[in-house]
Amino acid sequence: MYINSKHLQILKVIQNNQVSNLKDISDIFLLSQQHTKIHLEDIYCELFLEPSGDLKIEDAIEKIKTFPNARNILKNLQQFTKNQKIFYLIFRLIKDRHIKLSHVCEDLDLTKRNLNNYLNEVSSILLPYKLKIKVSNKGLVLNGTSYSLKRFTYLLVFKFLIEKDFLPTQVRNELVNFIKINNFHEVRKDIIKFIQIVNCNFIDYTEISFFCFYLFFKAKPKEKKISDISSKEILKYKPSYYDNEFFYKIFDFLKNSSFKDTSAINLHDLFNIIDIFKYSRNRFEKHIYYKANDIRDIFAKYMGPHIYENPNFFNTVIPWINYSYIKSLFYIDDSKFLNLNLNYFSNSNIYEMTKEINYILPRFTLYESIFIWYSFSKPIFKELNNIFVFKNLPVTIIPTLIEEIYKKHNIKISDYVHLRSFSEYSKKNTIHNIVLVENFSIHNTDIPIKNLYFPIPNYKRITPT
Repeated sequence: MYINSKHLQILKVIQNNQVSNLKDISDIFLLSQQHTKIHLEDIYCELFLEPSGDLKIEDAIEKIKTFPNARNILKNLQQFTKNQKIFYLIFRLIKDRHIKLSHVCEDLDLTKRNLNNYLNEVSSILLPYKLKIKVSNKGLVLNGTSYSLKRFTYLLVFKFLIEKDFLPTQVRNELVNFIKINNFHEVRKDIIKFIQIVNCNFIDYTEISFFCFYLFFKAKPKEKKISDISSKEILKYKPSYYDNEFFYKIFDFLKNSSFKDTSAINLHDLFNIIDIFKYSRNRFEKHIYYKANDIRDIFAKYMGPHIYENPNFFNTVIPWINYSYIKSLFYIDDSKFLNLNLNYFSNSNIYEMTKEINYILPRFTLYESIFIWYSFSKPIFKELNNIFVFKNLPVTIIPTLIEEIYKKHNIKISDYVHLRSFSEYSKKNTIHNIVLVENFSIHNTDIPIKNLYFPIPNYKRITPT
């Protein structure tokens, strides 16, 4: 039986969200029901060591739902997908720069003939980044400039950190050793502060982006660092569309944080990251704008013509489109939406909308759809009683989410706080109940916790195309 990351994702949806309907699972993963059924039968066979036979698929889901230690059992059986084999091979080349053919074939369970086919695909991925593989009797060697290696390694590790929860154990262990740093908590604290200064969304994605930048764009010996840049030459590095106050804030932070050892010549790469999350309109090519225009028609179809009048539409959507392109380039399997409580999703139109968007952007997921859906809903903030705690959700959608929680669950919320700040917040405020819509735990608290299903604003009317 072939168990891969998709089986583990489906298992998580069943056990964390108590989903018990084949159609719901198919909609969540944007898969056909037949394809989903095959995955469920694989899971059942491995857990119960018997074929599902004449057992109804809904009954099989119910049995899977309560099976103890199911994730660890499947994790131990997990195999590499073809995509994972390709990028693991690239990762080994990045990490070791030279690997023996026999070792690669053994690790990936490949014949030398199959390896040649994989190398053709690896070469096509590396080519735009000016990296090449040299093949000899002794093995494989990766060649390229220092900058090309830095840039590609940044994107590769970004991919793995997005996918980390469902990567094969071997890849996860090697990744942890590859990116291990002694001052992790200090760096993470600086990154959180930096995100606040930049004032951008995509909490997890920005955090991972800046972390990868910190790891792979450090200055080499004798190379100029950010800390070496004098106040007289600072403005030489300023992008023309940054206002001075914002730029000086960024620079002051960089020079007095973990990022002070970053290479000065790689500062433009940091500004490119900020552009993705904040200055999106200024730096994107026309074809991304055209994609946003096409997506606007789909959102208007499902949410109403007011979408055409929203002045923030392109500024909100374009960063997500850019992110979808990055996912396509690196075949990123993003399952961030599984962090939401998807039980009793109140509006199935969002699944149909995401399917339509997938024709334009194949890597656009339910998570992006939910974020944009909320962004264009009209928030009504009320002084209420309970505290909403969130972890991976962009802060800009929280007021609308609070309104929907009140409408769907009749629970009034007085304030909201990120999980990182919860401990400090709870010391200064009286909290009677905590409300969540994501799958995470809050430790060291006796306050009652209500974990609710994720409510979607209900737009019933679909205008004709």
